[in-house]
Order: sequence, then structure tokens, then C-alpha cells
Amino acid sequence: PLTDYLPLERAPKGLVITQYDMFSVEDMGLLKIDLLSQRSLAVLTDTVEEVSKQEGKRPPVDDLEAVFRDENTRQLIREGKTMGCFYIESPGMRQLLQKLKVDSFEGLTAASSIIRPGVAESGMMAEYIRRHHNKEKIIYLHPKLKELLGETYGVMVYQEDVLKVAHRLCGMSLGEADLLRRAMSGKLRSPEAMREVKERFLRSCHGQGLDPEVARKIWEQIKSFAGYAFCKAHSASFAQLSFRVAWLKAHYPAQFMAAVLSNGGGFYSPGAYIQEAKRMELKVLLPDVNRSQTPYTGRGNQIRIGLGAIKNLSQRSADSLLEARQARSFISLTDLIKRTTLGLKELETLIRCGALDGFGPTRPELLWQLLLSFPGIRGGGSPPLGIKGKLPYLPEYPLAKRCQIELETFGYMVSAHPLQLLKEHLPGLITASQLKGMVNQRVRMAGWVISSKRITTKKGKPMRYISMEDTTGDFEVVLFPNQYQIYAPSILGPGPYLIEGRVKEEWGTLTIVAQRIRGMGYGNPPQKRSVQIHPLWMITSPRSRGTP
Repeated sequence: PLTDYLPLERAPKGLVITQYDMFSVEDMGLLKIDLLSQRSLAVLTDTVEEVSKQEGKRPPVDDLEAVFRDENTRQLIREGKTMGCFYIESPGMRQLLQKLKVDSFEGLTAASSIIRPGVAESGMMAEYIRRHHNKEKIIYLHPKLKELLGETYGVMVYQEDVLKVAHRLCGMSLGEADLLRRAMSGKLRSPEAMREVKERFLRSCHGQGLDPEVARKIWEQIKSFAGYAFCKAHSASFAQLSFRVAWLKAHYPAQFMAAVLSNGGGFYSPGAYIQEAKRMELKVLLPDVNRSQTPYTGRGNQIRIGLGAIKNLSQRSADSLLEARQARSFISLTDLIKRTTLGLKELETLIRCGALDGFGPTRPELLWQLLLSFPGIRGGGSPPLGIKGKLPYLPEYPLAKRCQIELETFGYMVSAHPLQLLKEHLPGLITASQLKGMVNQRVRMAGWVISSKRITTKKGKPMRYISMEDTTGDFEVVLFPNQYQIYAPSILGPGPYLIEGRVKEEWGTLTIVAQRIRGMGYGNPPQKRSVQIHPLWMITSPRSRGTP
């Protein structure tokens, strides 16, 4: 029993854990193993299984050489259109792919490592990009570095690079070099260990006759990232999975995006993946009691929202619906009520979100019918609220109302992009699709936040990178410290926002350097609550949810 060796406790999530940390557990003689859980492995498996079921054969995603050579996949990676793809979907990674024009397995392996914190923050990622585009101008700190690091332009990218340089250039034994790597790792790093390692490293360099300034610069590069860099095998295995899922996105986009959504997404919210699917010219269909499965499903150029995405619908009720449907499709609301265990609230949710649109009547008419029919079918009793008589004609919900219901039910809008509801209030703005022709020009844009990252400059001042989208595409916005200090309180929610700034280009990637930014809706309460001035605020405000 573990209790013979160490004390246990129950974690907040209910798991039984040790009260000792990792080092003490190992000191007690027990084995500690880190197992990385990666949902993209499930995305790969689910996409392959769905395609195999639909086409009767397994897609050739296991032929790695063919996958690496596939031009559609290479173009997708080169252009940074990798939302949903393991490890290469974040804004920073997508921009890096575009800057390096990555379209090979070897290039993706290197890119997967140089974006790690130590390399990026030390400035070596920027140096790697510069050398990639100016290979003829590379200056190596020492002639031997060209031999050791020629593949990566003289930049240490992998943990093995630290070992090679320390051993073959600086004269340390392989054992000493590995101790250097381990002593600098993120979990074991300490000021005392770093001082000892530095002294040993510089002594070894001196013994090899290296110029002290060269030795110091090599040490600074090693110190900046050795604890965070990948070993090359790790980076290569990541790149292999990235390439395989990118191949699936290029060739089976509907099945792939459905699997991404069913497995909880990745870097972005489900709503961002829905908009990405639309940009890929996929049609996103609302749930349907006769067609939806529990997960999202993709076929052809369509994605169908699954029953599992509907809030307030229990798994038991969804299973009841799917089991009853095996015998025959539902033909009416009354038929659905009779043959399932769905409760009144669940039926109301299904009606309001469009899952019963195939029955013919409008959603308000179906809600009226529900109130008329539900009590009698459940064992008698009069209709609530004194409702009697035949079904009246009631018009369908307007677009804004449908979007509000979708936001409540799924957590995102399907029938329209949030900015579509504001288009008459946003005349004369530049869209994401027009940015390529606006380099170094001042622009005004409207955007909806899909991700945001706050960082601190070397001078200790906060700034923020924001990824946004409009109805035509996504774009990047940066708020440098001066602007961030002014506008930080105004950018607390997803938007929408009105942005004014200048378009800057770096190695083929575009960024808007924001000079002004102000909220226009959700998360940014207006000074005057006027539906004419702030229609989306009224639609998506938490105060309005659940109201008739």
C-alpha cells in the first residue's frame, strides 16, 4: 500500500495524490512517470475512423513520405492556415511558419523547437529567421560552429546542440556536457547550480584556447534556452503529428474540423473553429434530432453540430433520442415526445436552437405546440397558462434572436458572425482580406477577439498581442506599452472592437500596431445602453440571456 511509504490526500478534482512532491516521491524509492495527454491524437484517430467509415478505406495518412511531399499540405503549412493542427495553430506559431515559409518536415521540426520560450525570448528565434533569409551573410562565432550547427545557421535549436558545442568545441566530456544540460533544465535550475556550471564551462573553453568573448557569447546562448529547448527527437515527433493532421485538414476538412470540435478544440474557443470552418467554405449546420450524432460530424463540405454541444441536454436524454431514432425518424414534435424521455426544458432548448426545424412549423409555433401537447402526453392535466385551441401562425425568429439563442445554447453564433449584426453601423472599414494592400498605411477595422496574450517587455512594462477576426479572415493586433496603459481597461471581453492603427509587415506577415482601440459590445458595457448604438451589446449581454 502507498500509505506504507508516504501520506496521501484527495486533490480538488477528486483524484488521490501524494502529499510529497516529485523529488521526495523518488527519494522514497517510488517510480514517477510523466505521461503527456494530447487531444490531437484523438483528433487524428477520430478523423481517420470517420473517413474510413464514409469511404470504405483508410486514408493514406500513415505514409509519412507521401504526407511530407503533399503539395496541398505544404502550402497549408507555408501559409500558416493551421488552426486546429497540433502545436502549430497558435498565432505566434502561424506567423513563424509564414516568416520562414516552412513547407518541409525538417523545417517544421526546427520551427517547433525555436518557438520554445528560451529560444524565442533570448532573441535567437529572430536571429534564426534573419539568417534563414540571408544565408550568405551568416557570420559564425567560431569556424567550428559552421560544422556543428550549419543545418540551423549557427543557432542552437535542440538540446543536442548544447551537447555538441560543449563537447566538440569547448572540450567538455559527454558526461559533463549532459550534466550541463540537466543542471540548466527548467525544473532543476538554481542560481548556485548555474554559477557552478558557468565556471566549469568557461574553464573548459579556456583550456581549448577559445577567445574569452566568444566563450561568453556561446555561454549566453546556451544559458538562454537549454532548459526549455526540445531534444530533436521530441521536436521531430511533434512535427510528424503536426504534418499528419495538417494533411487531414487539407484533404478532409469537414471531418477534420468536426473532430477538432468534438475533442474540445485546442488553442482557440469552439466559436473560432466554427468561423475557421466557414472561411474554408464549409457549411455549418444546426443540430437536427433526425441527423445529429452526439459529436460533431463532417461529410463533404458540411459540418453538423452534435447533440453533445447543446447545453441543458443530458447525456441520458441524448442517448434516449438516438436509440429511439434507430427504429425510424421522428416525424413531429408529438412523435418525439412520445418516443423519448426528454423533459420539458430539454424540448424547449431543442426547439429554440433549431434542432426541430425539419418538422416544418416555426420555432415560436413549436413552442406553442409544446405547451399544448406536453402535459396531456405525460399523463393528463390541462395545458399551462390556460393555453387552448389550434396552433396560431407565429413568424420565425429574426436573425439577431437566433444568434442570441445560439450563443446561449452552444456558446457561439452559427447563423451569423457577430460583426454581421453590426455591418450597418461600421461603414468604410478595412477588412482582413484587404490588409495586404495596406502596408505602412493607417487603417480602421472592426474585430472580434479569438485569442489574447499579455507579455512584459525587458523593461518590465506590460503589452498585449491580440488575434482578431472579422467576416473575411483573421488578423493580428499589437498594443505596445504606451497604448496598452491607456486602453487595457477597454479590452476585457471578446468584443467587438474598433481598431485604428498602422499596418506593419515583417518577413511576409502583417500586424496592426494599434494606436486606438475601443469596445463596441459584449464585455464592454456602453455608457448609454442604446440598441441603435450598441446592438450587439443588447444581443449578447449576459443580462439579456434567458429573457423571452
